[in-house]
Amino acid sequence: MNDPALRYPLVCFDLDGTLIDDTIFIWKTLHEHFTTDTVKRKRAHRNYFAGRITYREWFECDLELLIAAGATRARIFDLLDDLRPMPFAVETLNELKERGHKLAIISGSLDIVVERLLGEIEFDHVLINHIEFDAQGRISGGEPTPYDLEGKADGLVELCRREGISTEQAAFIGDNVNDVWIAKKAGLAIAFNCKSEELRAVCDREVRPDEMRLIPDLLRC
Repeated sequence: MNDPALRYPLVCFDLDGTLIDDTIFIWKTLHEHFTTDTVKRKRAHRNYFAGRITYREWFECDLELLIAAGATRARIFDLLDDLRPMPFAVETLNELKERGHKLAIISGSLDIVVERLLGEIEFDHVLINHIEFDAQGRISGGEPTPYDLEGKADGLVELCRREGISTEQAAFIGDNVNDVWIAKKAGLAIAFNCKSEELRAVCDREVRPDEMRLIPDLLRC
């Protein structure tokens, strides 16, 4: 049951660069760490944005490149252990939870990032890419999210439907150009650690990287 006293009962976050520090996009960080085939990686990126391949095909290409470069669950976790939650992210999420907000992640990142770095947080919804491993820890497949890029806005609509609220009752916090669509849809959009002028232009508020603890009070405004 949503608390009727909360103006924004649902609070949705981007992940990379918003809740997680030391990376802008985890896919880029993984490719660079494992030194995957740069030519194939850039070709897939171009082909997706040119409409020549689907998001699923792009996702599967990324996994194939990581497999070829020797990425495993253990080796990915070793990389993730060098990353950190954004300063005061855990405290802020816990405070929001205590105030009665529902917490969600809508991101094109990977579920293992949430598992490894924010496993102590009880999120109500996580819309994100899923990666699978076999018994030996090798990448065996996965399931791409339909809620990345433009689809992030659809993800917000879906979560509001599940919660029985309007999108005007949802807040979103993100950092980059891929958050523009969902920022336009949310009742309150906050640009945090912002890396995009386009996102900055459509958000209601902006918060610097050292101001994460301001977010709970902004949700009261």
